[in-house]
Amino acid sequence: MSLEIVKDKYLDNIKEILSESDFLLYELNIVNDFESTVLQVLVENKDANKKNMDFDLLIKANENLSTLLDDIKELKDPYILEVASAGAERVVRTLEILKSNVGSYFFLKTINPIETFTEFSATLTEFKDDEFIFDFFIKGRPKKVKLKWDDIEFIRFAIKF
Repeated sequence: MSLEIVKDKYLDNIKEILSESDFLLYELNIVNDFESTVLQVLVENKDANKKNMDFDLLIKANENLSTLLDDIKELKDPYILEVASAGAERVVRTLEILKSNVGSYFFLKTINPIETFTEFSATLTEFKDDEFIFDFFIKGRPKKVKLKWDDIEFIRFAIKF
């Protein structure tokens, strides 16, 4: 299985098939799992407001991708196709994804400390004037911080308990 062949020649087709099921491609991987080669297609909802994955749509996307991939002559070696959610705590990779998730809860690492802390969990409450406004707590006290995209070293979705 060649991930390069799939990405170079069929990435647009894969994205189109996923889009028909209201998904966006998050990541494409080849994973070796118990002596099997797995083509892993990780997806997220096209609508950022939808937090849950529709299992029937995942099955539909898997079937449609399988039909596409079965016709590719370059993919001679046996493989297993897996279409799955990118996960509830997936990394936020783009500014646009963060902008579209106001109201969501995140784990962040900042470049510069906020009251000596560079890691914290916070709710994104607003985006305006190229700044993200996060609400969080430090030592039980509510805090609000304004950050630009470049101020964030790492950010992923988080689950609030």
